[in-house]
Amino acid sequence: MGKAIEVILSSKVVGSIIIVLISIVVFLIIKESTLKYIAKKRRRADLRQKKRLTILNLCISIVKYVIFITDIVIILGIFDIKVTAFLAGLGIFGIVIGLALQDLLKDFIAGLFIILDTQYSVGDFVCIDDFKGEVIAVGLKTTKVRDYGGDIRMFSNRTITDIVNYSQSNSKAVVMFTFSSDENLLKLEDAMKELIKRLDGKLPDAISKVQYKGVEEYKDSKLVLKLTCDVKPLKQYKTENIILREAKILFDERDIKIK
Repeated sequence: MGKAIEVILSSKVVGSIIIVLISIVVFLIIKESTLKYIAKKRRRADLRQKKRLTILNLCISIVKYVIFITDIVIILGIFDIKVTAFLAGLGIFGIVIGLALQDLLKDFIAGLFIILDTQYSVGDFVCIDDFKGEVIAVGLKTTKVRDYGGDIRMFSNRTITDIVNYSQSNSKAVVMFTFSSDENLLKLEDAMKELIKRLDGKLPDAISKVQYKGVEEYKDSKLVLKLTCDVKPLKQYKTENIILREAKILFDERDIKIK
């Protein structure tokens, strides 16, 4: 019992524990401050900034593994154990570790290609293996995606092959208005022109003017008119809601009925 206590309280063991604790504290401080910075910048980030934030996120993962490996080497040095001799002594377990590191290297290389090729960045909305959501982290080994319901899924970087990035191209807001075929077409088209005027300056995510595309459908006693507008990625639904609200106000003023 006395020897056990002596070993526990030995300077080497205490030194190892202190190194591990300091490493954990340092990593948590770096991680917390970096994640706060990313969260602050992500909402207003353009494509170039998103790439920087993604690289920054990846660096957190790299730092974690560097600290972990450094701790192991330092602790082995404290106990006068050579790293090569230690690995050789592990035998089969060492082979398993080697294979694990091989997979880690593949994930790391895949992660670098994801960033360099700008396949996606932190803050992008993507679909990976039929899972849709926002990329919240790109790490050394995995990519984290959060769906609209708040569920988070982790993907190993080396297994990601099928990607759809909805944030790399503009979206299009499309609004269809269905009226009775008995309505006067000229009256309706005049209302469309007035609606477009009222929408000017009210669509924060629009990158083009709202366009009237004419009659989309005319059959079965119904008349369908179409409006479109190019918008920022994934902002079509918000834009369509604004258009519908303004249309409702205008149609009520002019006593225009929609089906």
